[in-house]
Amino acid sequence: MTESEVLPIPPIQTACDPVFSTQDLRDRWRALMGPLGFGTRLVWFGLIGPDRCFAKKLGQMEIHARPRGRIVWNLMSSLRTLLDDLEPGTSVALLLTGPGRGPVSTIELLWSKSLTEMAERFAVPLEPIFRANDESVALVG
Repeated sequence: MTESEVLPIPPIQTACDPVFSTQDLRDRWRALMGPLGFGTRLVWFGLIGPDRCFAKKLGQMEIHARPRGRIVWNLMSSLRTLLDDLEPGTSVALLLTGPGRGPVSTIELLWSKSLTEMAERFAVPLEPIFRANDESVALVG
């Protein structure tokens, strides 16, 4: 049985509950994604404020199978600029989505590594990175 067959989708109302653990963050992403099934690869980004709650807006960007330096650079540069105008203690949550089944893939690990390294260069505070495919939401790495 897959995760989607065993675990219920958390109610969407829980998406803005505080995030105090990795499991909380996974549950927030699961609530936000609803039924799983993806046709394209995206990276989703959301802000978690000093109160540890998701902001009410999420962004997304279509991505290629493999990370491209310019795309990752532009994303982190934009997030850094955005964070400069927000309260200290705000962090960024990232979710990689795409079609497929099974455990976290090598490609997803590569994306996570590229995003993490570029976030460090721009001093963008990241939450643990997750991925969602057609059957589950999982921590990458």
